[in-house]
Order: sequence, then structure tokens, then C-alpha cells
Amino acid sequence: MRLYDVYGNVMMEIVSVECKGDDLVTKGKMMGTMPATIHLRPQEMWEAKSLLSWSVICHIPSMLIKGW
Repeated sequence: MRLYDVYGNVMMEIVSVECKGDDLVTKGKMMGTMPATIHLRPQEMWEAKSLLSWSVICHIPSMLIKGW
């Protein structure tokens, strides 16, 4: 999976997402060169929930269908 900026440049390429203990661990490359391992802890997941508005939550299923 790739995450892009507004100009279409790849900002991060995610190669795996897995669970390790209570954490969600994402591995990939940032800006094409820097390897990164990112840990998302349960308390941070609750903080991330507040970033999602209802319109974003309702839009997620249609994005999944379009991307499929």
C-alpha cells in the first residue's frame, strides 16, 4: 500500500501490518528510502478515533469497493 501527497509523490510504502502483543505494527519505507517500523498502541488507537469524522467513516466502505 502506498500513501501519497497531494502532488502524487509516494510518502510511505507500507509492506506489512501485523499484531505483536497489544500493538499494531506497520513496516515500510518512508519517502522511498528510510525503513520504518511503526507501533500503534491501544491508547493511541483511541486517540486516532477522534480524528475520524462521521463523513469519513461513512466514506470508507465506498473507498474499499472502488479500490477493489
